[in-house]
Amino acid sequence: MGISAIIAGMIGEAAALTRSEQNTIRVFHQVSAGVVNITTTSIGRDFFFNPLPAEGSGSGVIVDKAGHIVTSYHVVNGSSLLEVTLADGSRWEATLVGSSPSSDLAVIKIEAPPEQLQSLRLGSSKNLRVGQKVLALGNPFGLGQTLTTGTISSLGRDVRISGDVIIHNVIQADAAINPGNSGGPLINSDGEVIGINTAIFSPTGSSVGISFAIPADTVRRILPGMVSIWPKFVSWALAVILVGVFLWWFWRKIQPRGL
Repeated sequence: MGISAIIAGMIGEAAALTRSEQNTIRVFHQVSAGVVNITTTSIGRDFFFNPLPAEGSGSGVIVDKAGHIVTSYHVVNGSSLLEVTLADGSRWEATLVGSSPSSDLAVIKIEAPPEQLQSLRLGSSKNLRVGQKVLALGNPFGLGQTLTTGTISSLGRDVRISGDVIIHNVIQADAAINPGNSGGPLINSDGEVIGINTAIFSPTGSSVGISFAIPADTVRRILPGMVSIWPKFVSWALAVILVGVFLWWFWRKIQPRGL
């Protein structure tokens, strides 16, 4: 087969793609580098109380050039070691910056050069519609970016993710989400993050066509508080003041009273 025939075949194959498929491919290549893998290590104890490390995996979304990454709280909760793998294969130790257990959101940070980080744009979730096409991206188990597509099935759902934790106003979609994709982005056709994938509804733990995502507007509302050091400083200062007041009160109580 000649070169011209091969080229003609490639052109014909590309031409066979629908406009929707072409846009899906474009969006995937546009945003995939902003989706990372997160490997977690927690230390338990065996029968003889020896350290027993256990690994987990999830996904995350780079939100700025400073190295902040949004993910699901349940992905990083209880971890003693966090490692992020970028799209270029480089690995970076991460630290937990802030979390919101009630929203199943957390922010971690890596000290990677800005030129290695592609941040994704947060869209708005207030104008979403049932039936709207969505793309779910993840980077499970460090195997590289994955993509599934689907549509929004429902809006404003309340979902119990564990114990007494109920997340309100979540997005329900039928894009296949598996455990390693938790913390990855839900993307609209413009390449904007409209949600953070958080959970699947399945008796087996694998996707059966019902998945849930935290709306982007929720992320935008609580993200500054998770990233800013000011609330942590206020909490620390308040704790110091309370300890000081208690010590002063205790010192006064133990002083001998005059006759």
